[in-house]
Amino acid sequence: MTEPDELVTVATFQDTPEAELARQRLELEGIRAFVIDGQAGGVMPYLAESMGIRLQVEPSDAAQAKEILGS
Repeated sequence: MTEPDELVTVATFQDTPEAELARQRLELEGIRAFVIDGQAGGVMPYLAESMGIRLQVEPSDAAQAKEILGS
């Protein structure tokens, strides 16, 4: 399994529900995905606005994930 610092960001979102929907979409396609900084948006919303909530996957899945998400 890839270490968290080896994951790559394939999309960023302004809110957690949108990021979670994208994560679920990728997982339906067989791609393990992780929402990073999703909790910060609820506790400190200004962090989500400034940094975004990141959706990350393993590097080997990045191209396919971007294609699925249309990014």
